[in-house]
Amino acid sequence: MFEETKALTVPILVITLGCVAIELIISVKRDLKLYQPKDTLCNLFILLINRLSQPLFLGYIYGSLRLLEGLRLFTIPSNEITTVIALFLTDFIYYWEHRFSHKMKVLWFFHEVHHSSKQFNLTTSFRLHWFGRLIAPLVFAPLIIVGFRAEQVFLFFIINLFYQFFLHTKLIGKLGMLEGIINTPSAHRVHHARNLVYIDRNFGGILMIWDRLFGTYKAEVVQPKFGILGRFESNNPVTVQFHNLPFYHEVATALKSLPFVSAIISLVAIVALQQAAVAQTAVEAQTFATQSNNETVNDLPLKGAVQFSETPVVAPDFTGSWKGHVLEYHRHPKVEITAQNGNEVSGTYTGILGKFPLAGVIEPTAGTVQLSVDFSKSILARWKKRESVMAIFTGQLKDDVISGTATIPEFGSKMVHFQAKRLNKDGEMKTASAAGR
Repeated sequence: MFEETKALTVPILVITLGCVAIELIISVKRDLKLYQPKDTLCNLFILLINRLSQPLFLGYIYGSLRLLEGLRLFTIPSNEITTVIALFLTDFIYYWEHRFSHKMKVLWFFHEVHHSSKQFNLTTSFRLHWFGRLIAPLVFAPLIIVGFRAEQVFLFFIINLFYQFFLHTKLIGKLGMLEGIINTPSAHRVHHARNLVYIDRNFGGILMIWDRLFGTYKAEVVQPKFGILGRFESNNPVTVQFHNLPFYHEVATALKSLPFVSAIISLVAIVALQQAAVAQTAVEAQTFATQSNNETVNDLPLKGAVQFSETPVVAPDFTGSWKGHVLEYHRHPKVEITAQNGNEVSGTYTGILGKFPLAGVIEPTAGTVQLSVDFSKSILARWKKRESVMAIFTGQLKDDVISGTATIPEFGSKMVHFQAKRLNKDGEMKTASAAGR
């Protein structure tokens, strides 16, 4: 089984690179600007190193899983039913490993590499840490110990990663009834987005049922912005891999000052740029040259693709005080919007549990507002023994009144109705029509 699975790596590589070529051609012909040259070269270089080390790591993963078979508590027979169960459980284990990779610093060190690009295309799937595969045997050890065969777990791990390659694209829009059941490009765009309402969502590999079950699912509702929080900007593959190491920048700066190292770096850069120039037509080069490094996601004028307004509608000023009303509980929290950057807002929510940070997104075209309040440090979170408690408010805006529903996904699907009315400088509600009530 191992030899057969290893033999699949070559056709998988051919398929993935072929799909990248197709996406790149579509991007150039339709002027979608899905690719940025330096970002793409960085991703391909990371892929090259991963590909060269692949036989070693695959042997390490499979060999470790086989060794763990000696610790099996049971021996689960291999048939159609147990194969399906193994596939589901492999994805279940992947969900939790992926979720912990966003919560634990030691795991985020490896996983951050995959999220560090501000672009989102098929080559983004290549942007993986060179040593991230070291923890794979530890992650899937429970499946081996309870009785599943190493061949099954190893194969389904490869299938899971291969499936996810096709999720890294903006060419495919929402897939209707499949959304929220299986992982789709739309769901994975949410996972890669750094919008506050999208942070730490959609961890499933093939299935989204785990996210729905554990309250981490989020549908794509507003324009995603990609990358990691902070000001990290680099397309140097070594920096992308190791920039979080202590003293990395100091060591890198010192090495660059050495004449020999500088000469080698310059030579490699010249060769890479020459190869890139040969690979691009004059039209492509001109198209790429005009692309800026901003965070705007371009329109995708393809049938079924994600559609966003070419000229973004500016959201109205939301800063100020709002008086809330949770109808079912007759509570009146106070919302303070203290900062607004385009369509994104932030501030505080003050209610019976105390004062907590708030963030949100305004969609002026549809007149919708989505706010999230972080109750993770509240007495409610401690009482429920939850590390993360996030309340989501979704509503419509009309005449200085937001009306909608609120839910806390960590506590189930129950919803309550709420209203928030803007207050004037004297702390009194502005006069407005009853619309939106």
